[in-house]
Amino acid sequence: MSNSPKTLADLDKIRLECKDLISARAKISAGVAIIPIPFLDVAVDVGLLSKLLPQITKRFGLTEEQDPTNIGVSEKERTENLIARITAVAGLIATRSVVNKTVQGFGGRILGKQVAKYVPFGGQIVAGTLGYVIFRKIATDHMEQCYEVAKKQLQPDV
Repeated sequence: MSNSPKTLADLDKIRLECKDLISARAKISAGVAIIPIPFLDVAVDVGLLSKLLPQITKRFGLTEEQDPTNIGVSEKERTENLIARITAVAGLIATRSVVNKTVQGFGGRILGKQVAKYVPFGGQIVAGTLGYVIFRKIATDHMEQCYEVAKKQLQPDV
């Protein structure tokens, strides 16, 4: 694959490849989310996203300066953007813990002792699902932004 897409068909192919890549990484995020070690999921998600987002940018043939999150911003703003992304990921992932605890508490009170023993598993399912959805949303939004920037570069100014 060349560094820069030449046609809209190339962009669409790259977009599909990125969607597959995002799904694969989101599955890893979901898998880690069910492991009951505090902040492990946050660390893994931040690590995955810090590698995946630049990789998506590069696949579309964009440079760091053309990265949709960096266009028209200073170095300080880039750093702030990165921190904001990581904070957003951490905040959304922290939501998993709250939802997990809520599901456990709600299930325990409503369903009684017999069914409550299954709630932790239910909480893990919720955490894994949220992990997948959140990770996929962040990465897909970035991919779509890259797609639009690359598409504009293909189209001559009218």
